[in-house]
Amino acid sequence: METSDIRDELLGEARPPLVIKKRQWIAIAALLVFGFYLYSLLYGSNSALRLLELSKEEKMLSDRIDVVKEENANLRRDLYEVKLIFGEE
Repeated sequence: METSDIRDELLGEARPPLVIKKRQWIAIAALLVFGFYLYSLLYGSNSALRLLELSKEEKMLSDRIDVVKEENANLRRDLYEVKLIFGEE
């Protein structure tokens, strides 16, 4: 025995060596997998945050499409009027 072992035994501070059992390893692995899964749900390429970002972009593009369609209708009307005035068709 080493001196520190004897001293620990005399002082009543002997601790069993840290041993991680199979069940604890499984729990640790499950927590790591679950943590990675949560991380990918929040920050991955197909995450919830990306979905929110894409829905905002979709709304913005939809609004822009409406504006461009209105501009297009106005320009078509103007073109039609010009063709009527100059007799081109």
